[in-house]
Amino acid sequence: MPDYFASDVHLRLDRPERAFRFARWVDRLEPEDTLTIVGDLCDFWLVARQLDAATTACAGLRALAAFRSRGGEIAFLPGNHDVWLGPYLQRTLDAHLLVEPVRIERYGLRILLVHGHHLGSRPVWKGWMESRAFLEAFRRAPGPVARVLDRLLERVNDRGRAASERRHLAAFRQFADRQAGSADLVVFGHLHRTVDDTTTPPRMVVLGGWQRQSSYLRVDASDASLIVEADPASMPCESPG
Repeated sequence: MPDYFASDVHLRLDRPERAFRFARWVDRLEPEDTLTIVGDLCDFWLVARQLDAATTACAGLRALAAFRSRGGEIAFLPGNHDVWLGPYLQRTLDAHLLVEPVRIERYGLRILLVHGHHLGSRPVWKGWMESRAFLEAFRRAPGPVARVLDRLLERVNDRGRAASERRHLAAFRQFADRQAGSADLVVFGHLHRTVDDTTTPPRMVVLGGWQRQSSYLRVDASDASLIVEADPASMPCESPG
């Protein structure tokens, strides 16, 4: 009965490759398995503009519902994109809602889960974007306005990605170091690159994003393994931007 951990799938209906990639993996999980999402299961665009249709139209959410109906357990830790999604997942998937930091023990391994967006300095406006007021305003914005803002945010994030990753990784490592003696493994989301740092205890894992590949942590009686899987050759890649 392994425990699985994944983050930063960023499901949205206009990026179907992510949903197909995620659904293909979830469909392989057994009824006895447990899946914990460490933030950003869904992109802010889906939460704000596509949620009504997503329950039936999103292959990733359908796969989670099927996994739950088979007996699998789902736990959800909100990220910065889906901070308001918890009640929806609780209602549609009977997911257990978590509040970070989450401390659990599996197979004798002390694990600490944090999405990570609150660590490291970040612009004030990004914090404001997580507010209920911004969600409601974006939900009501005319389609052309919302699409312009979405593209603008993607460009801003792309330009600052390298510096943001360096800043967050340093903050993640410092945070993990402070858990020495109380945690064996500290697991983060938020960044879209995978990291498995065993240089000093505790071990630090960044789960990575699902925009180009599948990546997840599997914990069982034998080990804790960060697994990265490339797409099949037949699956089209997501277009940049």
